[in-house]
Amino acid sequence: MMDTMYIVLACDDSYAQHLAVAAASILKHTATPGAVCIYVLSDGISAERQQAIRDTIQDLGGTVVILDVNSQSIQGFVSGHLSKAAYLRLQIPELLPENIEKAIYLDTDVVVLDDIAKLWNIDLAGKPIGAVCDYGIMASQRMQKQKQDTLGLPVGQGYFNSGMLVMDLRLWRQQHYCEQVLTCISEHQFRHHDQDGLNKVFMDNWQEIPLPWNVIPPVFCFHFSVLKQRRFRYLAAAAVRKPAIFHWAGRYKPWEFPESGIFNESYYKYLHETAFRNASMPQPGNDMKGKSVTRQLVRMKMAGFWAGLL
Repeated sequence: MMDTMYIVLACDDSYAQHLAVAAASILKHTATPGAVCIYVLSDGISAERQQAIRDTIQDLGGTVVILDVNSQSIQGFVSGHLSKAAYLRLQIPELLPENIEKAIYLDTDVVVLDDIAKLWNIDLAGKPIGAVCDYGIMASQRMQKQKQDTLGLPVGQGYFNSGMLVMDLRLWRQQHYCEQVLTCISEHQFRHHDQDGLNKVFMDNWQEIPLPWNVIPPVFCFHFSVLKQRRFRYLAAAAVRKPAIFHWAGRYKPWEFPESGIFNESYYKYLHETAFRNASMPQPGNDMKGKSVTRQLVRMKMAGFWAGLL
């Protein structure tokens, strides 16, 4: 019998539907849904939406635990599309029971397209955290310089995206990493907020996980900075061809637009597997100025073209 896999998702009431979509995608792609236990860190999710999340996860064969938490106690620089609920990931080792020694954290703007057991079984090689390189930062000379200036990260060294983290909770508790990261972000106004804080605290102390496990816009849109560099483009092409986790990091969210082909068809597919399937769609955000789903589709089609050539 397989050991329980603990997955953690966190959100406020406005993202409850999207959390359910992410959860459904996990359970639909694993061969062992009964081994999946999803912890939901609820920052004010209504009782009705909590029940919809429970129904979604239980109907698909998983186990769910909802923890009511309060992000208002967390101090940090928060702006734009980043909710304070994002900071709850930093408290996972303290919020989950002491006997749980490992967890996978996922942002709620993702769909999982491969068996989560493969990610769970990746060896962290004794490191406290595993994550995927952020090519949007690493392929940009300007951003590399910015991270060198603000974090002390040497140019050319790995920088990870915090939207998917595999966490050794035992080591986090032993070394008090929660306090270290929260102190770091409270003392600085980092451009990339808690992600920068995580990268500073875990510099030289994290395990790189293969790129398909967190495919973000610079990869699935094949930004020119990624395409032009040999060390990035071949791995990016492989991730575009077969993503394991598709992550709409940044301003463009899949629910803001009608179902529009490769950009958000997977979100709508798993929405239909949830108790939110009858929700009114699309759901435009407050910041829609200048957003064009057509532009995203063109970029993704070009990315597919390049991926097919490489």
